[in-house]
This record gives sequence, C-alpha cells and structure tokens, in this order.
Amino acid sequence: MRCKHYMVRSAAAKSTVLDTATVSEALAKMVKHHMQQQLVVRADDTYVGEITSFTLAKMLMPGDKPQTAEEERIETVADVDDRIAPHLGRRVADFVDPDTPVVFPETPLSEALRMFATGKLRLPVLDPETKKLVGVISPLTVLRRYQF
Repeated sequence: MRCKHYMVRSAAAKSTVLDTATVSEALAKMVKHHMQQQLVVRADDTYVGEITSFTLAKMLMPGDKPQTAEEERIETVADVDDRIAPHLGRRVADFVDPDTPVVFPETPLSEALRMFATGKLRLPVLDPETKKLVGVISPLTVLRRYQF
C-alpha cells in the first residue's frame, strides 16, 4: 500500500499557508481550522516547511529563564500579548521549520505510519520531481475507513 491511496488532496488547501503570509494570518488559519500546524508553500505550491503552534507558543514565553514567583504574580494578559505582538506582522517564512519529514505518493504507507507513531500529526505529500504539495496524509485519513 502506498501513501497515494490514503492522501487527501482537498485537505491541502486548509492545511497550507503561503510563505509570504504573516504570522497573524497563519495563526488565524490554525485557530479557524483547529490545526496545530500549517504547511508552508510558495505561490507555485512548492513545499517550504511547516510552522506549528509550538513555534508560536515559544513567542509567548517570558524569556530563557523561569520567572520568579513575584514575576508570575504581577504578570498580566497584556504582558503576554506584548511578547507575541512584534511577531504578528512578520512573514511566516521567518519562522518556518524546513527540516520536517515529507512523503511522496509512492512512499510505502508503512513509512508514514512509523512517522505517525512518533507523534507526527500530518505529513505533506510532495511530487518527487517538483517538490510541490499534492496532498496531505494523517493518521485520521488512514483510520477514517474504520468508521462504524
């Protein structure tokens, strides 16, 4: 069995964001579609990498060292907002992780399943020659045939 038998082409659109989009736009799309990640593509659909909610959550952190009890006590919602605000207008390309696993239509399904078993939630399916995004595969797209 190959990934092409389970990949979803229609899911690619709501799973992607252009590399020229702002962090704010990517975040809005993640929230709207309840997704932990957005696959980042160029205007010609060439895959660039991904941006995740974990990347965005790091922008909320108060710094490299843990806060003191006093700092935690006096921190406000506005303080947290102020940490991410400078990044919201920046391009997604500035934060993309280019080293994310990918699969191809002819990749054995067992390889994708191994990646899912390690915690990957969604994998981009790329055309092997052009590196353009042609679909998406996830554990749920594989498991959906077992709906009772």
